[in-house]
Amino acid sequence: MVASKVSEVYRVLECRPDNYQGWYCQGNQLRHRNLCQDALYSYEKAIEYHPGDYFSWYYRGKVLEELAQYSEAISSFKIACEIEPNNYWSWYDQGYIWQEKLNNHFEAINCFTTALKNKSEDYWATYRMAKSYYHQRKYLLALDLFQQTLKMRPDDYWSYYWQGESQQKLQQWENAKKSYQEALIIKRDDYWALLQIALINQRQCLYLEAIKYYEKLEKIYDLDEEINQQLIICKQILGIK
Repeated sequence: MVASKVSEVYRVLECRPDNYQGWYCQGNQLRHRNLCQDALYSYEKAIEYHPGDYFSWYYRGKVLEELAQYSEAISSFKIACEIEPNNYWSWYDQGYIWQEKLNNHFEAINCFTTALKNKSEDYWATYRMAKSYYHQRKYLLALDLFQQTLKMRPDDYWSYYWQGESQQKLQQWENAKKSYQEALIIKRDDYWALLQIALINQRQCLYLEAIKYYEKLEKIYDLDEEINQQLIICKQILGIK
């Protein structure tokens, strides 16, 4: 277990007979106060007295995650899953760390798959698994999952956006534009959706449409040189000054 310094917070508790419930409850209180190092010490003391407690291992993982000790956090979540295999949160949080912090999409997918067995039709595990498939270049699988998330949350900007990204990778240009248009209904004047539509139109040699979207971007945002250059290229092709 991770060694922690004993702060003043514990002295009253340590003067009493040690017990699991006291340490566990104190760990929760400290965690809610964002005193993660102190909370970690409390959960580890609770585990000494009740090593088979799912929640102490789970929340130990959460505070280790907050402390950016990601490998230790995953180890703690894994023990929680050994104690209670049919849980959602320890599997999901493992997957989150594998995906967002360690860039290991294979392990992330395994965790999200198990999380969904225990909480089917869950938006977040489905969405994150789709993102991991996307990063593995498994675009059809990603697209299918983003379409599932849109059934759960029909007004979800990010699912529409990443659906469009997946469709672009599959060269489904018109479908991708429709996805970005849906994203713009939810998040009007979004930079990324407008840019992707402009780029697709340019790729399709629909230069007037591309110019329309580039100019809309230009009115709202300070464009970098590369995007400005694409606008200039489209105008030059059409002979527009």
